[in-house]
Amino acid sequence: MAKPQHYSTRIISVLHRCHHRALVVLEGDLTWQLSQVSSFAEYYHAPLWLGNQAELGMASVNAKKAKNWLGQEVDCLVVDANQDFFPDAFGMLSGTVVGGGVVLLLVAPPGEDEDKPSWQWLRHQFVRNDCFHIKQAECLSLATVNDDKTGCPQHSGLANLPLQLEHQVKRFEDIAADSVVQRESHGLTFGCITQDQVCAVEAIRKVVLGHRKRPLVLTADRGRGKSSALGLAAASLMLERDIKIVVTAPSFATVDTLFAHTRNQLNLQGGALQSSSAMALIWNKSSLQFVAPDRLLEQEIECDFLIVDEAAAIPSPLLVGLLSRYNRIAFASTIHGYEGTGRGFAIKFRGYLDKLMPQWRELHIKQAVRWAELDPLECWVFETLLLNAEMTPLAITDTSLSVNSEARKCSQMLTNTISYHLVTTAELLANPSQLIQIFGLLINAHYQTSPADFFQILDDDALLVWVARYENKVVGCCLLSVEGQFSSELAQQVMLGQRRPKGHLLPQSIAAHIGLAKAAAQLAGRIQRIAVHPSLWRNKVGQQLLVQVADWANEQDFDYLGTSFGVAQELVGFWQYSGFSVIRLGVTKDAASGCYSALAVKPLSPLSQSWFRDAQVLFSLNFHAQCQEQFSDLDVATLRALYRVADPLSSSNRVTNEALVFQQLSTYVSGGLGYDTAVGSLEWLVKRWLTHTMHDSAIQEEARIDEVLVINKIIQKHTWSSIINEHHFVGRKQAEAALREQVSRLLRSFHLPDNT
Repeated sequence: MAKPQHYSTRIISVLHRCHHRALVVLEGDLTWQLSQVSSFAEYYHAPLWLGNQAELGMASVNAKKAKNWLGQEVDCLVVDANQDFFPDAFGMLSGTVVGGGVVLLLVAPPGEDEDKPSWQWLRHQFVRNDCFHIKQAECLSLATVNDDKTGCPQHSGLANLPLQLEHQVKRFEDIAADSVVQRESHGLTFGCITQDQVCAVEAIRKVVLGHRKRPLVLTADRGRGKSSALGLAAASLMLERDIKIVVTAPSFATVDTLFAHTRNQLNLQGGALQSSSAMALIWNKSSLQFVAPDRLLEQEIECDFLIVDEAAAIPSPLLVGLLSRYNRIAFASTIHGYEGTGRGFAIKFRGYLDKLMPQWRELHIKQAVRWAELDPLECWVFETLLLNAEMTPLAITDTSLSVNSEARKCSQMLTNTISYHLVTTAELLANPSQLIQIFGLLINAHYQTSPADFFQILDDDALLVWVARYENKVVGCCLLSVEGQFSSELAQQVMLGQRRPKGHLLPQSIAAHIGLAKAAAQLAGRIQRIAVHPSLWRNKVGQQLLVQVADWANEQDFDYLGTSFGVAQELVGFWQYSGFSVIRLGVTKDAASGCYSALAVKPLSPLSQSWFRDAQVLFSLNFHAQCQEQFSDLDVATLRALYRVADPLSSSNRVTNEALVFQQLSTYVSGGLGYDTAVGSLEWLVKRWLTHTMHDSAIQEEARIDEVLVINKIIQKHTWSSIINEHHFVGRKQAEAALREQVSRLLRSFHLPDNT
């Protein structure tokens, strides 16, 4: 058996010769793990540690900041999973590892987490076969026992690994040699490595050299040289003409590779850069400059060509704004990626392109650049994190299931052929194909679906999975999160903004943003995700799935169901048709979708009916006022749909219970609500005060109200920046605190009518 210290040199040698990468699982105590990490890391120039605390003095990043490394390259990645495993960060950073590199995954021996479903899944992936085969994309597993004083593992899948691989090295070297011959025979240009890259550079250049308003969407899996192609194309254009190129991305670090290839290509031409900085390159009269997406629109920066790298990480409204403003633009995005939208970007953004610039073109890069064909790490990551999960092919033979069929016939057929089930985690682990089908649906339907969602499905006992099956195939799914049942004390603290327990987003939102603590004390079910196979859209599968969930929840004594969604006209109609009513609209747009988030609820128990009616009244009152300020940019179709739901002029929704409004105002002055969420109640109060018979002379001097501030903001809707300047506040926080104090004084001076 080979000695442990020799494993690293032999493995690294094989990987370099094949231009492949590998995952090495180090299972044992930390001291032993670090010794193994050291034996690998000493052969690499750019190792990176993923974890909360770096060891061995190498560069480090925590999971929350892993996205900052997108577009960069490392040759050795150490993932500390002894305590927690972050699948999104792992997936992101594994894609930055270059050929010949290695990912070292540190895991504790089986113990407390032995029965944790996600670890069962991972360990199954670790040991799918007894030996490692590059073609089958298995990982390398090295384990030790804590009291082993010899330094040699008692059990290891690595012992004979190099011997098993040696016979395959020649084959991969032949493949590499063929690639070199192919490159020379094709005469690759622009400094490209693959023919796919050449095609990408030519397509990028055509955006500038061809007709206007024909944007390019360049997509690729990670490691295909997408960012490199953007940089090479930029360099070629800068060498040929005077051109101002602007590149935008989630961060400057994201485009580090792009800038590096542009810089290198310009230097290869024998000239010297006239000037350069961290965020700009200048060549003669041409320039390449990085500008953040929001600044690009706010400052209306001019350019001849705009490059949007990692476009999936940029909110859709920003992308649409860029598309509307710039005539020559290239979007680039990773498909099986972790930028926040992934494959959903390619699906959703097509609609905007078709509408605004129907002459747009698309190109997908297939050939890998960072590593060789059949890379074991890529295959393992794709399979383990379900990045290659696809919806099941659905060949509907019965014409009555076609979306073009008669509605009655379709509904009857669906009732007879589609079954609905609540599935357990054990069932999912026992049937991986079903799990893959579910995740494929979620990826297609929800652009923010990520590997973290997959691991939550396995690990979160409060997350229930419902599926719709047609001919034993998953054609719909719904994720239901069990929430609520706070103690009265905790519910009150949440309402006042004093506590924010982890999770329980639905009851917390109702308590904290509407001011109804009762909801947090009740048992709630939050529809976290719902997805239906596209072949069955408009066949009421989603509605029927929700009916089944609601029936089950009723049997389980749930008080209410609810959901949050990016508000749009069609979605408001879907949820309303399914028995859910919008009771709140968030005042800030979601960072990924660029939409306001609506909160909709379906009451089930008599206990939930009382606060639900109150929520409807308050939504009606506040939304009517918010349309003038908070939602002044809401599109007309969506506003009309919500206006019908709120129906502020309806006699059934008039504010007949003034005590309810005063209750919300009392929560506001206590610090539990913000101005934006209670603006309707505030406006109602001030208008009543302005028309009230009570005079200021009746108010004590120390409690006198600053009517200028109150009227400026609540009635005249001055912006916060204007309020700050006009009233000499330091900032918005001080201005809001002052307004809260004035409303508190107003409440104390206001005499409630006898009938309240």
